[in-house]
Amino acid sequence: MQHKDEVALLEELIGLKQKKRLFLDDVPTCNPVDDYTNPERFDSERNNIFRRMPSIIAHVSELDSPNSFLRRTINDQPLLLLRGDDNEIRVFLNVCRHRGTRLVSEQSGCKNRHSCPYHAWTWDSKGQFINGPHLETGFPGVDRSSLNLKSVPTTVRHGFIWLLPKDSPQNLVEYLNAFDSELTWAGIDRLKVYKSELQLRHCNWKILVEGGIEAYHFRVAHRKTIASLFNDNLSSYQCLGVHMRSVLPRSSITDLTGQPRDQWRIREHANVLLNIFPSNSLLLQSDHVIWISITPLSADQSEVRIVTLMPTDSKQSHAYWDKNHQLTVTTLNEDFDIGESIQSGLLSGANETLLFGRFEGALHRFNESVRSNLPPLEL
Repeated sequence: MQHKDEVALLEELIGLKQKKRLFLDDVPTCNPVDDYTNPERFDSERNNIFRRMPSIIAHVSELDSPNSFLRRTINDQPLLLLRGDDNEIRVFLNVCRHRGTRLVSEQSGCKNRHSCPYHAWTWDSKGQFINGPHLETGFPGVDRSSLNLKSVPTTVRHGFIWLLPKDSPQNLVEYLNAFDSELTWAGIDRLKVYKSELQLRHCNWKILVEGGIEAYHFRVAHRKTIASLFNDNLSSYQCLGVHMRSVLPRSSITDLTGQPRDQWRIREHANVLLNIFPSNSLLLQSDHVIWISITPLSADQSEVRIVTLMPTDSKQSHAYWDKNHQLTVTTLNEDFDIGESIQSGLLSGANETLLFGRFEGALHRFNESVRSNLPPLEL
């Protein structure tokens, strides 16, 4: 985002606030309840979206030293992320090449070797096979190079490690398209993970995404946390391909009217939400970023990772960052608790559709992006 874009977005929102108007789509819309509850629809989303589009696995700072490792599961793939003793990041299937058991059970750590808990076959921090007990006797003539861990296509960009599906129709830069420059502007590669939290939520992944892309609920749902910091039901959004940028101005936005425009900085007076389709969100605040990663598990279950990313050169105390992280988690839990309530309500049969008002247009656009990437369901 260039500075002129920051100014234009702020001018638009200041104008709306001064005129006591809202950012509106042309008409209200609706979305079928079946989209959130149908297991066949969920399977189609997983196969046609999550298994075919690039997705974020981790932030590079989570592998902060040679021989560090992480374990992740993405789209039912058990992954082992390794930073080798050569400092290069590689990603493998977390599966022993002998009999297929899980190789590493710890979530993270630092080791220069990884041994299978079944027969002690061992690999180094670059995924190369080292040895196994009685190998020459039991497996005469075996090609050791064929026993290296099975690698997974990945790349590092914007401070994140991205999984690249083999049958993806696009590379990462093509997939991000205009959003690539938004991520450059966000400066995620200049941040590091301060703290993260993993949650299991009993609701459809789209409900969790939708809760973050409208401000209509702030005054009610967040009245105990952040509502007083923001304008009532005032936000804007722009679609950049399948991705989306939302701007949620804080109450201080009108303070800018007395300042020269060349001094305007959007993150000083608004939260900017970058939604990387399908289910990663970056909430850009004045001095840090919240990364929210949603992994669908079933039609009514999702795994949510909440991560506070702080500047690598931050001079703020641990108490400062703990307070910020806890406020984020508390606020998001207000959304996620309601999301679980919505899922329960959908299963009751009370509604056939969900209604999206003109100021909830981002929800309609998001669901259009989901729908456009799916084949028609067979009846």
